[in-house]
Amino acid sequence: MLRRFLVRYVYGLVAWTIFLAVSALTLVVGTAAQLLARPFDPRRRVSLWVLRQLWGRLLFALEPGFPVRRDGLEHLGEGPYVLVANHSSVLDIPACMGLPLPLRIVAKATLFRVPVLGWMMRLSGQIPLARAGLGPDLDETLAACRRTLAEGTSVLFFPEGTRSPDGRPRRFRRGAFRIALDLGVPVLPVAVYGAHHTLSKGSAWPWRLYAPIAVRVLPPIDPAGVPTARALSNRAHAALVRAVDELAAEVDARGWGFANPRGGPEPEGAA
Repeated sequence: MLRRFLVRYVYGLVAWTIFLAVSALTLVVGTAAQLLARPFDPRRRVSLWVLRQLWGRLLFALEPGFPVRRDGLEHLGEGPYVLVANHSSVLDIPACMGLPLPLRIVAKATLFRVPVLGWMMRLSGQIPLARAGLGPDLDETLAACRRTLAEGTSVLFFPEGTRSPDGRPRRFRRGAFRIALDLGVPVLPVAVYGAHHTLSKGSAWPWRLYAPIAVRVLPPIDPAGVPTARALSNRAHAALVRAVDELAAEVDARGWGFANPRGGPEPEGAA
């Protein structure tokens, strides 16, 4: 028991050190790049590119226990899209940010107050959402989403509004789908599975030493002809439920092609 605790403690220190170091590097490089590009990059695309390459890709290349694999990239066009992803861990955010298209996320305003991480999110123009999600704060968030989409940059929502404890999608809120209908922007479902095995809801410390994360881009949904935001939400939710079930079977049963030094996916609670 003591050995298991010490191994996880040391592993957690390494994982968080890498996370903070890459976040700090992203902030420094992104700030410098954006200052140089400011005269000809009012949309801050340069900082989004830095965020994608460093926080979305380098982070997972360096972390020892949770590699990311992305597929379905053939479904990506020029955009913009309203991306909707299921949510079970804070690691879902950089895992989705690593997709090869310019995008901004709608995230809880509390994340913007976290040192380094919050500064990085503000630098790259990510979109804060007040916890209440009502009144003027919500109006400001929706306006920022519409401006971002009008500029040709995609917007990523986690429409469950909270993290799922088991990685399976919960009921969706309709805000993202109202925007897609209003602007005629395709909805792009993105299925994510595996991050909850290492940083689950309510946990700030990695508890599983090897947890592959799978990200799958699904075919876009054209809002034309869909009568309501709820109907559009239901279509996206059904597609994500199927995709997450498929990913769960692939990741948990076969490791989904990830190289595990232990020879296969770890069972629940393994040290």
